[in-house]
Amino acid sequence: MAQNIIVAQMKPLKENLLIKDATLHKVQFDTEWFFNLDEMSFYLKEDLSEVEFVYLPMIIDGEEEYVKCSSFEDIIRGRKEISE
Repeated sequence: MAQNIIVAQMKPLKENLLIKDATLHKVQFDTEWFFNLDEMSFYLKEDLSEVEFVYLPMIIDGEEEYVKCSSFEDIIRGRKEISE
């Protein structure tokens, strides 16, 4: 009996497109962008719990909140660790 195996493909990421995406909250420190980690997890439909993060202030719905944020590089590195 043949089994159907579904292999989930990770969504390709391009930092410049994420920066332009108005639906994702992000903040820039110096020259590096940090993305709201919960939103990125929802956007990618992936578990990003192994991604390194820092708490940074962001304006969300007109209110300043401290949220988990990760750099693009940290997200990419965390995705690779999870998928291996």
